[in-house]
Amino acid sequence: MQRRLFSITWPLVALLMLASLAVLPERVGDPGREMGRDAFVAVMLASLALAGGLCSPGFVVWLGRAAPSQINLPNAGYWLHGERREAALARLGEHVGGIGLMAVLMLGGAHLLMLLQSRPDWPQPPREAWALGAALLALWLARWTWQAWRLFPAPPADASQNPRRPRRPGGSR
Repeated sequence: MQRRLFSITWPLVALLMLASLAVLPERVGDPGREMGRDAFVAVMLASLALAGGLCSPGFVVWLGRAAPSQINLPNAGYWLHGERREAALARLGEHVGGIGLMAVLMLGGAHLLMLLQSRPDWPQPPREAWALGAALLALWLARWTWQAWRLFPAPPADASQNPRRPRRPGGSR
């Protein structure tokens, strides 16, 4: 589901960025650290394109095949070995849409904040709304990480090894 939301949200945020070009002032940013509006929108769109590319299932599968050592997931030695690799990469590719959605929402929020700051005559959300949004993204990231951990559990115990522990000397107490 997160991958589908990512696929829908990504172009909508891109459209917001393009549409804001007409209402942004000539110079965007804080005094001394400002840039032209065309450059600002270009940087934001490039960041959005990078997030979209890196968080696509196709990129994850390609990277897992081309450089499996660059894939960081729990119990990677087991899940990226032999016949399990393709299924694990497909599962990870589906899951990576969540972090892509978080990145797109963060970029969209940063762009919206800059747009609202440059237009003080527009209604402004309270500062607490931005803090709440950041906290929700942090909680979402923690949940996403926990879900990724659960997608790739520890490998099953090796059946060839004796699962019983040796007895303690002196009997059981």
